[in-house]
Formats: sequence, structure tokens, C-alpha cells
Amino acid sequence: MLKTLFSNRSKKSISIYFGMNKVAICEYVNGKPVLIAGELIQSDDEWSITIKKMVNEYRLKNHNVAVVIGKDFYQKFDIDKPDLEEKELQATLPFSIKDLVSESVFDLVVDYFDKPEQVRKNAQITVVCIPKKRVLQLRDLLSDNELLLKSITIEEIATSQLFEKSEEANILLSQQGSELLLSVVKSGQLYFSLRIRGYNDLLPIPLTDGENPLVDGLSLEIQRALDFINSQLQINTIGTLYLALQCPDIDLLSSKLANYIDKQVTPFSADYNYDFLLAYGGFNQGASA
Repeated sequence: MLKTLFSNRSKKSISIYFGMNKVAICEYVNGKPVLIAGELIQSDDEWSITIKKMVNEYRLKNHNVAVVIGKDFYQKFDIDKPDLEEKELQATLPFSIKDLVSESVFDLVVDYFDKPEQVRKNAQITVVCIPKKRVLQLRDLLSDNELLLKSITIEEIATSQLFEKSEEANILLSQQGSELLLSVVKSGQLYFSLRIRGYNDLLPIPLTDGENPLVDGLSLEIQRALDFINSQLQINTIGTLYLALQCPDIDLLSSKLANYIDKQVTPFSADYNYDFLLAYGGFNQGASA
């Protein structure tokens, strides 16, 4: 997504996640994304000083950068796909959302990705827009540190890039700030995503053998998602539900959820730091768990 503003000159590539409260950098090493650095911050005002420190410490100058931008800095809308050629679609895309945004469409960078076909619905796309001044800020911030902005993608797409392409659909439930992000990925494509609130405070609490609001609540949310993708997206077979959650009893949580939803549930790969998970998803090829 959002590649057309940038050229491609440098030799090595890294992925940088820019969030409201965190910055993280990954590099692709021996076929896997590896976390180089990650830091929690107070706000996006600290992006510049944090990147400067990381670039100097880890000698990252003259790299291409694939940016994953946090959800606080973009908007997305699902609309019917116009029946137009690609070039014409791109040209008219900003005006298709002019009544949905408060900014002038001339002040936005706009791109889209196709949504999987749904039962009894026209072909749809997800339109993503980022303020142009934010894109230019990122470009200049990286340029000041002798880095080249190659592309920008969003959190939802980053989760789909954590997996190798597979005909089997898999689900990732990851912890992102005050929310959980449920993503369904098949053949390298994001088929469905859902943000879930209200469970982060329950994750640190030890699980018990009796009723538990975390297990009961998540089971219901996940089952609803499964019912939707089965009925609307015609996905009948799910491979694995992966959990990327900061939970001391994650193995027990996996077991309990597996019993409730009758699917294979397992913690996501221990090779990934869950605090900075989305930084790993900046590359357009991922590593399976």
C-alpha cells in the first residue's frame, strides 16, 4: 500500500512500526523478521528523537524503510468497488470517500485493497487514507536520518504479512494497546479483522478451573467471528488460532479456548516479541509461527 510516492534506491530494508506509544524496528534475516529495537514512548512527539537514537546505535543508515503505521494515524472505509479500470479507479478513489472524511481529499494520501467476496454483496474494497502532512512528516523524519521511505502499510495488513501464504485459513488474536486485534488470514490475504475491547485488564489475572470472564468472553467473540467468516466468506476450514497475548497462563488459555471453540489454539511463535508484534509485519513476506 501507499508505495507510489517513494523511490527505491538503497540496498537493505528494514521495517519500522510507528505507534502512538511505541516505536520498533525489524530486519529480515535468514528468511525471518528479527526485532532490532523497540521502545515505549509517551506520544508521537517522541518519534524523531527515538528514531535518531536507534539509527545511530544500530547503524541503520542507507536502508529502505517499510513503515507500519499505528491505527491512530489513518482511517479506513469499506465501500462498493467502482466498476472502473485500475488507473481510473486510483484517480477517483479520493472522491469516493469525500463525504466520509472531515478533511479535504486533496490533503489525504489514499489507497485501497480488495476485500474478499461476501455472500449476497457486491465486490467491495477497503479504502485507507492518511493525512498527506503525516506522510511527509515520516518521509522527512527518515530522510533526516539517511533512511528512505519505501512504503507505508497499516496494522491490519501487517498482521496478514506475519504468515507465509497458505490455502488454509488461520486466525491471529494479538494485543494492540487497549484492544485485541483478531485477524483471519488465508493465502496471504486479510479476509477479516475485528478489534475487540474490554479484555486487556483480564489478561494478567491468573486463570482458574471454574468460570472465567476472559475465557467466556473471548470464546464468544471468536465464535461470532467464526460464524461470520463461515456464512459470509464461505471459509469452512480453519487451521489454527494463534494467540499473541501478554498472559501468564497463555498455555492454559489456549487449552480452554480450544475446548470452547473446538479448534486448534496455540501461542504464537516465541520468536516474536508481542509488545512490538506489528513491526515484524512490515515485510511483504512473513514467517509462519
